[in-house]
Amino acid sequence: MAAVLDDNTLRLVRIFDAPRERVFDAWADETQFIQWMCPPGVMLDEAHLDVRPGGAWRARGHRPDRTFATSGRYLEVKRPERLVFTWAHHAGADFDTPRGHETTVRLEFRSVGSKTELTLIHGSFADTPSRQGHNDGWSGSFDKLEAFLRRTA
Repeated sequence: MAAVLDDNTLRLVRIFDAPRERVFDAWADETQFIQWMCPPGVMLDEAHLDVRPGGAWRARGHRPDRTFATSGRYLEVKRPERLVFTWAHHAGADFDTPRGHETTVRLEFRSVGSKTELTLIHGSFADTPSRQGHNDGWSGSFDKLEAFLRRTA
């Protein structure tokens, strides 16, 4: 389920058929993260996650038409309940290129029996096209996460 909280903030909620510790680990373990992050047709080539408050994360990947680099810092880590981190795309596929508009991603993991309700709040975006692009990207990534959790159960 997707909802726009305001013109600049996105909210997605999805229930995954896995315990919240398992869903949290898919976000916090590099070898798992690289397998599902990004929507269909987009792949990560590398991911480095220092999952602790103040720790940095970065990912580089490709899509058919270009390569990209994204990075940020963890602001809050409360396993297995919450992850909060900054997010910004680099101008090129190189981490040394300038970062664009920085947003914040907040993930809440809630147990629902043996399943997990994941709420993602991402913003504040610079404009509506950016918010919509991230909505599409996160929806596709959640589809891949769901398939990953089924495959690795």
